This record gives sequence, C-alpha cells and structure tokens, in this order.
Amino acid sequence: MQSTQLQIEKLNLIEKIIQIEDKNLIEYLNAILLEDKNEYKLSEEQLNIIQESRSKYLSGEDKGQTWDEVKSSLLKKRNERI
Repeated sequence: MQSTQLQIEKLNLIEKIIQIEDKNLIEYLNAILLEDKNEYKLSEEQLNIIQESRSKYLSGEDKGQTWDEVKSSLLKKRNERI
C-alpha cells in the first residue's frame, strides 16, 4: 500500500496536469509517461529546421555561435520579457 504522502503528491501532480493548456507540454508529458525509452522525439518540422540550419552551417552561409553568444542572447530575451 502506498503512503498517504505519496498519494497526496500524485493528486497534486494530477491537478497541475489538468490545468496545463500548452499542447507541446502535454505531448511531452504523454511521451514521458507512455513511451518505453522515455526519449523525447522531435517533430518532422523540428527535424527540418535542424537540417536546414546544419546545411547553412556546413556551407559557410551561417557561421554559428559560441555557447557564450547563445547564452547571452537567451538571457537578453528572458530579461526583455520580465
């Protein structure tokens, strides 16, 4: 038999899931709960975006960014939202 605390945690989690409106998050949670390997799978559109970006990088059309550049850009975007 499960402990009362575990039951409470499960119910709290169910309550949070019920309130989710983001379709992508629902799909992600569903994949975690139902897939054997628990691996996140990219959509066809996401794979196409990655392939296009890779092709541009390999051709020299896009030089790419360092981790510090990416991090700085993401922090800037986050701070603009706040």
